[in-house]
Amino acid sequence: MDSNDVDPARAADARGLIDALRPCLPLMAHPRGRSLALSIAAARRRGSDRRCTVTNVFDAGDAFGLMCQIEVGGGAAPAIFVAPIAELAFGRHPIARAVADYRRRRARAHVAASS
Repeated sequence: MDSNDVDPARAADARGLIDALRPCLPLMAHPRGRSLALSIAAARRRGSDRRCTVTNVFDAGDAFGLMCQIEVGGGAAPAIFVAPIAELAFGRHPIARAVADYRRRRARAHVAASS
């Protein structure tokens, strides 16, 4: 598959998760990856925790997958980040299982494509 081609199965999978996530927004999350956690730590106000609020989700294509717009700090001027959904954890929220399943399917697809 050429890098400009779109995998229809992946696109349908992503669209299904986006449709499930949108009604849940805004959604509290925690960073999973070290780089995102460090970026959030640098932006957050003293005394605030690692939680961030997912305010939007969109499909960035086969190369990047689902991406989330994240706000940290709240108030009038929150810090805003964009990060892969794979770098976020949603705790015990009902959508967490669907996100974990998406991550696993995406990881398997990358392994299969590399072979």
